[in-house]
Amino acid sequence: MSESPGQFSAAASAAGYLYQARLALFLCIPHLNAGSEIEVAIERFDDISFESHGQPKELLQTKHKINRVGNLSDSSADLWKTLRIWSEAAASDPSMPSRTKLALLTTGEAPAGSAADLLHPFNVSKAKKARDPKTAADILTSVASSSKNEALKPAFDAFLQLPERMRASLLSAIEIVDRQPLLSDLDAELENSLRLVAPPGKAGLAREMLEGWWWPRICSALTASGVQSIPIGAIEAKLDDIRDMLKRDALVANYEHAEPSPQEAAEYDEFRFVKQLRLVGIGGNRVSFAKRDYYRAFVQRSKWTRENVVLDEELEKFERLLIEEWEPRYAAMCDAHEGKEEDEAQLCADAREIYQWVETEARFPFRTLTAKFLNVGSYHILANDLRVGWHRDYKKLRDEDD
Repeated sequence: MSESPGQFSAAASAAGYLYQARLALFLCIPHLNAGSEIEVAIERFDDISFESHGQPKELLQTKHKINRVGNLSDSSADLWKTLRIWSEAAASDPSMPSRTKLALLTTGEAPAGSAADLLHPFNVSKAKKARDPKTAADILTSVASSSKNEALKPAFDAFLQLPERMRASLLSAIEIVDRQPLLSDLDAELENSLRLVAPPGKAGLAREMLEGWWWPRICSALTASGVQSIPIGAIEAKLDDIRDMLKRDALVANYEHAEPSPQEAAEYDEFRFVKQLRLVGIGGNRVSFAKRDYYRAFVQRSKWTRENVVLDEELEKFERLLIEEWEPRYAAMCDAHEGKEEDEAQLCADAREIYQWVETEARFPFRTLTAKFLNVGSYHILANDLRVGWHRDYKKLRDEDD
């Protein structure tokens, strides 16, 4: 029997879990600067929960449907599975609906006139109708009493076992928020919510930095002994750090610890900056370090240029500074050998001294950033173009390559 590709794919489930974690971060943004001790957790009291002093204040169920497939009809499995969870919680703690906001967030859509449609938040319903939990309770009670769906029978029973007044109370606490952004849409939604944090044009970078901090933090919370919550204040503090780093004149080094792939490192053996090093007798780990710095500087500068973080003339000015700092050292080496018998060993030794200065001392600021990888790597970019060199006769490499 043939099987279609992806028949047993877990992509939808994986997307749902990623959506849950990413949506939690997005929903934290409105809570910032609230001045209260609010914490957020995943899979603690519910899919997502907002808590205060260990007590849930808002419980959220999330339903992610790739390409928005799915609905919230009166017999929807998504709706009834959620109602079962909350019905059982209300049966165990009858006061829960009166002190906890319950929300079902879904990428699907509630049909007009359905129970889910009647549970939209105020002023959100597509039909511009007021919420009507009582009518929603009547609709859902009728479905639970008459449906022959055996798979949903535990959910129907949990709902019907609540007293009529309790069902109304439960539905009064529930909000159905449909047509929520898909997992792939959350980039834009998060960036839009961060526009007040980031300088103009840097909301995307702010999101990348915030999510780069969030994912390890939420993974740690989920794998701790007993699921942990994350204080909203910690998110606020991280955004303060990001705001400081993204000030108009500040530069963020994204690739300070990046490594070229083995294939890329091998390809660099044919680059002029590596040939320059080997020409003067530099090899081993120092060549590996040179490849690494070249890679880091190249990809970092490319990212800054691509995202309009820096201007071409800024890079040109920085390179001019590097060249002007190199020129007198190179000229002094050439002068020391002027009129003397050719001594290749000494030429290479003097060249290695210039390069050692690059490795250990040449540290010039690029705007607000003074970084070894940027200085050394930029010198290798210049050396690759033969705009600087270590051996007196380094420009002969051009003739060899040609």
